[in-house]
Amino acid sequence: MLIVAPSVAQAQDVLEDDDCRLELQVDSNVDWRGPYGRGYDVFDTEQSFEIVTVSIRHEGRACDYFLTGIADTAADTPALSGPAGRLFYDVMIQPSGPSVLSPDYLGDQLSRVRGRFPRGAGVQTVTLYVDVPPGQFVPGGAYSGRTEFRLFEDDFGSPELADQAVLGIVVPVASALRVESREVGPGQRDLNIDLGDLSQGADHTLDFSIASNARVSTELSSANRGRLAHFANAPGIPYRVWMGGQALDLSQPLVRQEIVVPGASTTALPVRVSVDPQPGAAAGDYSDTLTITFVVDD
Repeated sequence: MLIVAPSVAQAQDVLEDDDCRLELQVDSNVDWRGPYGRGYDVFDTEQSFEIVTVSIRHEGRACDYFLTGIADTAADTPALSGPAGRLFYDVMIQPSGPSVLSPDYLGDQLSRVRGRFPRGAGVQTVTLYVDVPPGQFVPGGAYSGRTEFRLFEDDFGSPELADQAVLGIVVPVASALRVESREVGPGQRDLNIDLGDLSQGADHTLDFSIASNARVSTELSSANRGRLAHFANAPGIPYRVWMGGQALDLSQPLVRQEIVVPGASTTALPVRVSVDPQPGAAAGDYSDTLTITFVVDD
């Protein structure tokens, strides 16, 4: 009996050493910040990636393995859930692809990251790239979801699940606004409008185009409360303004108006300034400062 017992223990040790033990670990969750560190910008056209490092630990005999993943969504295309929609994403093996995500439990030939460990203890790392493609026009807010990575031992063509780990992904989407006009150049904030000879009256329309993924409103104020002031203090000349076809009361200190921006479409917003004929007005220059502020309502 004294001879048999140690020989049995030694046999068990050999059997354990013949096992391939694999462990999967994801370094951290992804807080996607984009190329400028402010999250996803619906107007940005530049592609950007967040890097994820996956560690695979091994003990025991030499063995082959592969890594694959699946998105935590019922949609065919991986998507993050947000306050009022979905934001599509992917996890890539290389920045140019292919994707490590597959709807199949075992993945497919393109989605598998393959490797091999020699006998003994060791660690290998896999770098993956989280991609949120540009050009997705979604409402502002936080979009989140999960990706599950699966690690399979792959000896003799019979894959066996060894470990799995979950990666959380959060993408903040800012409420953004784009305002353009052919008369107001890029980056320009001031515009002088010449109404011509006011004795004949005047009518001028300034066209804006607006795009936003949030509710938008305008705040408008007239320095002279709707009157063109004479340079030498002669009586002023009243004028009227319509925004989007709606007459505005410039006698108020501040006029606020909501604008309907239909999704990804650009909304046309004409601002019309009109002066009735002034045959008896004093000669000279008349002016007013009209301030229009476009506001994103979160």
